[in-house]
Amino acid sequence: MRARLIRAVLALYPAAIRERYGDEIAELLAASDTPARDLADTARCALHDRLTRRADTITLAQARTAAFIVFKLVVAPLAFGVLLLLLLTTAGLLADVTGAHEAAPYGYALAVALAAASMWWFGRWMARSEPIVAAAVVIPAALALGVGGISAVAPIGDVLGEVRAGSLTAVACWAVGATGLGCAVSVLLRRGRRVAAWLSSVLGALLLLDAVTAVYVVTALPPERAPRHNAPLWYPSAMSWWDPGLVDGAYRQLEDSIKMLPPMLTMCTVFVLAVVGVAASRPSTGHLNGVTGT
Repeated sequence: MRARLIRAVLALYPAAIRERYGDEIAELLAASDTPARDLADTARCALHDRLTRRADTITLAQARTAAFIVFKLVVAPLAFGVLLLLLLTTAGLLADVTGAHEAAPYGYALAVALAAASMWWFGRWMARSEPIVAAAVVIPAALALGVGGISAVAPIGDVLGEVRAGSLTAVACWAVGATGLGCAVSVLLRRGRRVAAWLSSVLGALLLLDAVTAVYVVTALPPERAPRHNAPLWYPSAMSWWDPGLVDGAYRQLEDSIKMLPPMLTMCTVFVLAVVGVAASRPSTGHLNGVTGT
């Protein structure tokens, strides 16, 4: 038991210190007459060294780079929205030119799928070119700020949802859920459980998006307009333009209220999972007596 505690405490030190002094510290702790007190003191010193070392090694250039990455993440939803609008407009124009208006919903659904696929590619590219610290937490928070900023600005925010309070509430819930999903997927990938990680990604994303869509509708529309027993159908309807009369008992009334919020959050979710997938697949560095750290 003491050997395990010693290894755990040593893992708190920066890798350079562990490599140089790890064996000596371990021997002193193993021979200590007051192991509990010495382990606690050593852990405190290890944390102090790690925090101090990180603060000393962050240069002004690195801080600027990190700030610029966060800025790009905050404004990214604006680019996501422009791409989505372009694809949806193209699908609508094709329907007008060909006269196949009955097939327009399929074109819109294909446009959203292409936008989500683009986010998957872009997220993986960004994760490889610009490693992001704590991606599962930073990216959902930054994207939520961006989407929330768009939602709060009239009349641009009306594109994401006609009821601003509903949009902002849904975005806040999405940020919390996406952080939890990203952390869970990251843990599974680091443990080598890739199949479980990707199954969790797909199922978790669908459940999250279905839940935040329901949050918007419940916040924005009264029960007499949007019967609550239809809640599981709101997200599939918003994404596919299939609507059997989920709001006001009329065709496409849900789309008129919720507009582009579900596709936008879908793109953001795909982006988060793409970045987390790359970040969590990188091998960790630093190894001492069977303990891996960074």
